[in-house]
Amino acid sequence: MELTHTKPTSHQTRFKQHASHGPAQFDCETAILLRAIFLPIFERATGWTGLIDTLQSKGYHLAFRSGLLCLTDQSSGTRICGLRFLGLRMQDLVARLGRPYVLAYAGQSADGEVLRHPPRRIV
Repeated sequence: MELTHTKPTSHQTRFKQHASHGPAQFDCETAILLRAIFLPIFERATGWTGLIDTLQSKGYHLAFRSGLLCLTDQSSGTRICGLRFLGLRMQDLVARLGRPYVLAYAGQSADGEVLRHPPRRIV
């Protein structure tokens, strides 16, 4: 699926803009399409593993950016949008799916990756 912005830019510039942690910047038609595609996936999910598997089969992933859960492109890791953009709340997902397993990245940016299973301890 090709994502478009309100300002026409090159493909490479478009992904650099999404790499930031700011809010998604899409025209209203693209926003409606994203919600139409992703909301049913989130609504049908019965657990984090199933949600992650379904998103990955479509080329997407869940990750934390600046402490907020976001939808990212699986191959490049670029941020597409946050849960709020899709009309979802983390509290509602946690209440329904349980707490996700998160691997925090080093640093102070509150970034991390949502995992299918708990991380293994290295002994």
